[in-house]
Amino acid sequence: MPPYTDSLTEALRRYEIWSDAEIKVSTGQAYSIGGRSLTRANQKEIQATLEYLDKRIQVLRARAARGGIRIRGGVPLS
Repeated sequence: MPPYTDSLTEALRRYEIWSDAEIKVSTGQAYSIGGRSLTRANQKEIQATLEYLDKRIQVLRARAARGGIRIRGGVPLS
């Protein structure tokens, strides 16, 4: 498996955690992640993080689909 597969797994795990936080905050509850308490006032931060993770997941899935990073015209160091 390519090395970025672990990154994809981690990004998916983080997305699930932040999605759970969004649901709990939306229902009026507070939520904690890594010692930080998130409340309704942090809804924008949660949504921004979810957007970032969604874009990251798309990039990692695209890399996995095409077989990884390709280098063209590289010059070897000697």
